[in-house]
Amino acid sequence: MLQPVLLQRGRGRRAPARRGRGFTLLELLVAVTILALIAVMAWRGLQSLTATRDRLRPQNDAVHALLAGLGQLDLDLARVPVNAQLYALPELPVRVLSIDGRMSLQILRLAESADGSPAAAVQTVLYRVVDGALQRQSAAAQRYYAAGAPVTLSSVNLVPQVVDLQVRVWRNQVGWITPASDSDLAGAPGLEVRLQRTDGSSVRRVFIIG
Repeated sequence: MLQPVLLQRGRGRRAPARRGRGFTLLELLVAVTILALIAVMAWRGLQSLTATRDRLRPQNDAVHALLAGLGQLDLDLARVPVNAQLYALPELPVRVLSIDGRMSLQILRLAESADGSPAAAVQTVLYRVVDGALQRQSAAAQRYYAAGAPVTLSSVNLVPQVVDLQVRVWRNQVGWITPASDSDLAGAPGLEVRLQRTDGSSVRRVFIIG
C-alpha cells in the first residue's frame, strides 16, 4: 500500500522555473564606455579630414587657375599665323614688350570674324602682370589688322599670386635667349614662359608657336 502513494507523490513534483538572466550594471557601463571611445575616435578622424580639406582647398584652386591660365596661353600661341605675310600683318605675331617697366607678351592670333568665318580675323591678346595676377587682355577680332590702331582691351585675371612674368625664345644653334628686339623673335619656333609666384616659387612652361 505504501508504494503507490510514493509514486503518486513523485509524479506531483515540478521543476523550479529558471529566471531569465539580463545585463548587469557593470556590463552596461563597459559597453557604454566602449561606444563613447569609438564615437570620440570617429569624431576626431572626421574633424582631421575636414581640416585637411579646408587647408588644401586654396591650393587646389591655385593649381586649377594655373593650369587654366597656361592652357589659355597655349591655345593663343597655337593660333598664331605661321605665315604672317599671308595675313598681311604689319608686325610680328608674337612680341615681347615692356609696359610700365614689366615684361609683357603680345600675341596676334587668328579668330572667328564677325560674319562667322573661322580664322578670318586677327585678335590682339596681351599677357601681363597686374596687381599681383597674370592678366589676359584681349581686343575684338579685326578682319584687317592695323598696327598702332587704338583698341579697347577687356581684361581677365587668369593666375593669382604672380609677381613677375619672364619670356625667352628659342634660337636654333643658340638656345634660349631673352629677346632684346623683334629680330630675336622672328621665326622663333618656341617660347618659354616663367611665372614668379608670391611665395618665392616659379613655374616654367615651354610652348610651340603656331
